[in-house]
Amino acid sequence: MQRKATKNTRGPNADEKRFHGWVKERPCAVCGLPGPSIVDHAEGATFKHNKTLVGHWFVVPLCEAHDKIKTRGSRRGFKDMFGPHSDIWEKEIGAYLADSDMHSVPSDVHLAIIDWGR
Repeated sequence: MQRKATKNTRGPNADEKRFHGWVKERPCAVCGLPGPSIVDHAEGATFKHNKTLVGHWFVVPLCEAHDKIKTRGSRRGFKDMFGPHSDIWEKEIGAYLADSDMHSVPSDVHLAIIDWGR
């Protein structure tokens, strides 16, 4: 399910939608349960770091059980159990970039997420 853009947010662009489709077919980043997975926005779709909008890129695939740990539990609890989202994202983005030479991530987005480090 995709939420509609509101006047305070913009929807994902074509590259971000392509990435979301790829993430959805990935196994869970925590337990490896085969996809389709939930496309989890690590810090929300409108998340910015260093004035760079990274929300639509900062997503990881999670199974329903691990998504519930984060959404019904807490982000901090998820981080304590499985490590920072940025580490999980970095592994996934490496696979995305290796999957095809056609795939890319804006460098400012990549640097902002790595700098976030949580």
